[in-house]
Amino acid sequence: MTRPLLVASLLLLASASAFAADTVNFTLKASMPSLRDNTRKDTFTVGLADKQVETSFKITCQGATAGLISGQNESCAVTGNGALINPNNNQKLQRTQYAGGWVVKSDGYTDGAQLSVNYLAVGKVAASNGRFSGSMMLKPENPSTGASLLRDTILQRIKKNESGLIDERVDTIQFVNFTVPSAGLPSDKGCVWNGNMVYAYQTESWFIEVTTKCAGKDYALKGNMPFTATPNVGGQNQYDLTLTLPSAETGTDDALFANPEGDADLFASADGITGQIIMKEAAYVDVEVDGKMENSPAKSTPPARSTARTCRSKRCAPWA
Repeated sequence: MTRPLLVASLLLLASASAFAADTVNFTLKASMPSLRDNTRKDTFTVGLADKQVETSFKITCQGATAGLISGQNESCAVTGNGALINPNNNQKLQRTQYAGGWVVKSDGYTDGAQLSVNYLAVGKVAASNGRFSGSMMLKPENPSTGASLLRDTILQRIKKNESGLIDERVDTIQFVNFTVPSAGLPSDKGCVWNGNMVYAYQTESWFIEVTTKCAGKDYALKGNMPFTATPNVGGQNQYDLTLTLPSAETGTDDALFANPEGDADLFASADGITGQIIMKEAAYVDVEVDGKMENSPAKSTPPARSTARTCRSKRCAPWA
């Protein structure tokens, strides 16, 4: 699975869950024939749904032998639509239409302003339009100071805790005022993201340090998202996301790598955003990433269960 696309989808998911105290469901179907033939295009179908909004996107990207983080100019076209769910009768009312896309420049710069949303009139609310904005830097040759510090912190911790030959390859993503507009509700003003994410190949995990501003409130989030095989299920893998708000215990760099310190911690809920993405993957292909071969899936089918949950007052556990 293309990691940056997954991250962008998670960003949308996290924005939605920031306004919902319950589960947000996420689905993704991916077909990446470009891993075998770089003249072909990759397609992704992404779905997001909670009790208020259902949104789907179709993303088509030009073929590239090394995925979206590849040091080449690459483009993706986006179409999509969303519906509001009437709380009185569960009727779905078409509200949003998405169009545009993005181009990943050779230096990693990705402008978010090329993706727009059109809001259809519903009830007494008039039609309007909005736009994504800000930018991302995907695996630049020269990462920002913040991304470099997070990368160095992660590698130092890995070297401290593991012996032998260490895989020092990392992917970095920097968000610079990356703005996700409203999903269609007038009360939803969207979210603005800043910060960094680093994927460490040694631990197969994303480490995340971001800030977001939603509905006039600022949130600082730290956490991780390890990639693991689903226990006792063949051909299935999962990402487990934990993003916590700062506290006396979680506001330090060590919180990125925290392990439970007692039996009670195993069942403690997170004050922030937790989630799980389960993926059925197939058609594995060997591709070269930073001089080393990686066995990557060319297909991913809709997951058995993928959810995110926002817990601001420690009321829900990650698996609830």
